[in-house]
Amino acid sequence: MKNINTAIRLIAVQLGVSTSVALGADPLAGREGHPMTRSRLARWAAILALAIALAPGAASAQEDGTVTISGRFSMDYLYGELDLSLFEPELLGVYYNGHEHTWTLTLHGTTQSHYSNGSYYGTDIHATSFDLEFFGPDAATLNGIVSKHLAGRSVNVYLENTYYSYGGGFAIMHVGVGGGVTGQLYFYTGQDMGSLTLFPADADGYPIVRPEPFSIEPDITELSEFEMFSGTGFNMGSLAGPVTFEGSVGSVPPHPPTLSIGDASVVEGNRGSSKLQFTVSRSGSSEGTVGVSYRTVAGTALAKSDYNAASGTLTFPPDVWSQTITITVNTDRKREPTETFTVELLNTFGGTVGDAVATGTILNDD
Repeated sequence: MKNINTAIRLIAVQLGVSTSVALGADPLAGREGHPMTRSRLARWAAILALAIALAPGAASAQEDGTVTISGRFSMDYLYGELDLSLFEPELLGVYYNGHEHTWTLTLHGTTQSHYSNGSYYGTDIHATSFDLEFFGPDAATLNGIVSKHLAGRSVNVYLENTYYSYGGGFAIMHVGVGGGVTGQLYFYTGQDMGSLTLFPADADGYPIVRPEPFSIEPDITELSEFEMFSGTGFNMGSLAGPVTFEGSVGSVPPHPPTLSIGDASVVEGNRGSSKLQFTVSRSGSSEGTVGVSYRTVAGTALAKSDYNAASGTLTFPPDVWSQTITITVNTDRKREPTETFTVELLNTFGGTVGDAVATGTILNDD
């Protein structure tokens, strides 16, 4: 019987059922209990198997590219009480209630970009969408305000480590939802002074978010609104409480391949023809195939008489970094000034064009 009771307790925990009910206590007051039997245990076990099969995966199996940021929101300060009573009277009621809440900001479809000057290393986290949710006694009011004012707005997350040359350093973060336009609600948590706790970093020193939770203390976490033209607004929020990051940021998208063409020159010569060679170089990602069309355009040097007009297409397979365009220059014995024409790149595919025009210079030697 002891083993049966243990199994029943396990089933009850999985199904969210009171173990006392599972062990025979009737959930309806005034009725006699119905002890668990082996036959009932079998039926419960079948239900458990179905529940486990339908249950979502554990939190550790979080979707790749999803980042969760969470923290505390208490009523530590309020500036602009009169303005708040005009802008969002329900939010003023939340402040008067004085309850502590928690919040979670979930970023979906994240990618990142990096910035550095050799001393600080910053990571911008971008998201295709987000969910901001509050939990606590006044969560319904707070979430209603979020839905009304912040749904579909922009979200900005910036993490930065600054390293001292002698070791150590400090970190700052800025997390914001909404704002950007006067008279709009803004949710913010972050620091201006910095924290001596550095963010976890990759091999290059850039802050990263990992599946393992990492917490850092903000200066403030607040809801605010400011009307620039009237000078009215409010700030309401918390002065303490860690902010926790966890999840998996999507990889840094590789820079698309860029093609550029360089200038070239050649001595004209006196017999036959000379070859003028333009180098088209690839930079950025080595992945994928990129191509571009080219054509010559007359300048002081004229097609046919000074060079042979040309056009065509260059194709760069993966890991090919340069190719050459060769233009035939017609030689003569005339005494004439140095002449030029251009080669243009156009109609690229699989990448972009950097320097699209190169000058070809024919140096006269007569």
